[in-house]
Amino acid sequence: MSGTYFSYKGPGINNISRLIHPSPGDAVDHLSARLSLDVDGNVRFGPDIQQLGASDSDLDALESESTPSSDRIASIGSTIQDYLPDIDPNLLTPESTEIQPNISSPKSGFSDFMFRHSSDRQGLVELLGFNSPGLTSSLAIGEYVAAMVRRDVWKAEGNVEALADGWE
Repeated sequence: MSGTYFSYKGPGINNISRLIHPSPGDAVDHLSARLSLDVDGNVRFGPDIQQLGASDSDLDALESESTPSSDRIASIGSTIQDYLPDIDPNLLTPESTEIQPNISSPKSGFSDFMFRHSSDRQGLVELLGFNSPGLTSSLAIGEYVAAMVRRDVWKAEGNVEALADGWE
């Protein structure tokens, strides 16, 4: 999948000073039409979601597929207008595009966060498929992984924090 962020300068955003992160609802094609502000106070929306069909070995095709069409811009504009009705979708400008990891196949529904540890690869904990902002959940993810390491890697009981003494 790819996701494009759109910059916006125009009506409908006066007095906005905080991140707006609407619930995605049933529309997984626009997982996040959220509003964020950069350090200069400029507004940007996104990322939207676009399934990619090209293989990762065909970089030209990936670039072409991830470039937002006017239909995609109009569609995310409509989604944004659900919570900011006065914005003008014609003033959305593609700013940057990222490739987003996905652990599920297209049209299989929303999935997020896979944690994996296998005893045949002792000590390797894999964190995969962060479709949504992992930073938002980073503290909870850290606690979950720490518990996994205690249980599956150290196989420790009791006070495992003592094992970290001197490593601070």
